[in-house]
Amino acid sequence: MLAMLPGIAGITGAAALYLIITCWKSYRPQHAGGGEGALTVWQLIAHVEAERQQREQGGRHRLREPQPPPQSTSATEEAPSLEVQRRILEALHRL
Repeated sequence: MLAMLPGIAGITGAAALYLIITCWKSYRPQHAGGGEGALTVWQLIAHVEAERQQREQGGRHRLREPQPPPQSTSATEEAPSLEVQRRILEALHRL
């Protein structure tokens, strides 16, 4: 039995070392790295702060409700001629 003890200890030690190495690697934080054009934490914070200030300031669109589009008052408006309509249609088909 004492003759088998070093073999058992070696196998157990190798298994324990393998488990420690594989578990230790899996719990390490991983990231893709910065790379060209990556934002830093301070740039992201500045971007968020700028958005927050923009929301708080408001703008011209927040001062009044949007007005409906003006409706034409003249009933004598003519539709474009058939030639103009045909040219417009051809131009749209070419797009």
